[in-house]
Amino acid sequence: MTDRQPSGEELARLQALMAVPLSRRRLLQRAAGLGALAVIAPAAAACGTAASPSPASSPSPTAAPQPSASAGASTPAAPTAQPTPQPKPEAELFVYNYADYIGDTTIADFEAKYGVKVTYDFFDTYDTMTAKIADGHSGYDVTFVTSVDVPGFFKNGLVQPLDLALIPNRANLAAEWANPGYDPDNAHSMPYMWWTTGVAYDSARVSGEPTSWKTLWDPAYKGHLAMLDDYRETFAAALIQLGFSANTVSDTELDAALALLQQQKPLLRTYTADDIGALASGDVWVCHAWAADARQAMAERPTIKYYLPEEGAIRGSDTMVLLAGAQHPIAAQLFIDFMLDASVSAANTNKTGYMGPNEAARTFIDPSILSDPTLNPGEAAIAKLQELLDLGPDLAKYHDRWSKLRAGA
Repeated sequence: MTDRQPSGEELARLQALMAVPLSRRRLLQRAAGLGALAVIAPAAAACGTAASPSPASSPSPTAAPQPSASAGASTPAAPTAQPTPQPKPEAELFVYNYADYIGDTTIADFEAKYGVKVTYDFFDTYDTMTAKIADGHSGYDVTFVTSVDVPGFFKNGLVQPLDLALIPNRANLAAEWANPGYDPDNAHSMPYMWWTTGVAYDSARVSGEPTSWKTLWDPAYKGHLAMLDDYRETFAAALIQLGFSANTVSDTELDAALALLQQQKPLLRTYTADDIGALASGDVWVCHAWAADARQAMAERPTIKYYLPEEGAIRGSDTMVLLAGAQHPIAAQLFIDFMLDASVSAANTNKTGYMGPNEAARTFIDPSILSDPTLNPGEAAIAKLQELLDLGPDLAKYHDRWSKLRAGA
């Protein structure tokens, strides 16, 4: 990736082609560039001209699965005395996920239940994953996509619709996750884990108990403030503080947010790609942060606290998707269903520290996680949360203003 920032016209063109905005899980190798958009567009352009990447163990082709009971048919099926049997899963499955983002025995338990051999590979950053699946022939069946990307991934043929008849455990989802704005009726994805973005602070350095986004603009902490190096998240903090939607495409509202961020910039120590390190080091006293990251920083610096601003904040989630070209679609969807089992979902949460959207799992989740408002905020706080949505070509409005902010114009 070069250091040149793309123009608004270039970004709009790429966004129209791929519709893949930036998201939380891309921070590790992020400065202020295009991220997955820059990675995925050239990969897509090369489709059909280069050899497709493959998992560590290449999956073997299998025969196309028979349609499930939920699939449409030109003539109704004859009635039978017994329920239509669940389709038999393929013998193997290829899953692509972050390391340490699943329970210790989840894969082995799935293999034992269904007799399916799982190849479970890790990606280090979200960009790595998006590049791998960009041509639609990665060899993987299931991967984990940030919610804001689901519409664009489906539009561009990277994921396929789910057969909901194979995922009865979707009934375990809490009501607010059963029909999310990014994917109505969960037609193309199932939620996996979720998080919030708010403010973390060192209580040994900050007086009182702050409750507002305005603390990140407080001159008393000049040189010890940090914002996330993520332009959707950073603009969201300004927009919500001003009473606007975090997904606005109004030029007037975005200009007001830019002006507020320009006022803040001289007070900042940094735009950080490592909120954990910034907080744990003690150099930053007030930090725009993701909740689970703040909790990790607390382990190193116990005086750190986290809150969701009273004006409202951001909620995001990772989802499970069935990739286009998946060679093992039945096994893949049974795996997604398995991950929504109450005890399995709870085991995943207990391992990772992230809250899942699974209401039925709460009975099995570690009480220390359930009682931690950093990870599991109350209903009043949740009611004020907004999700970042796919903005299509209008994402260029954010990127152009972010470039202006970072350039100091």
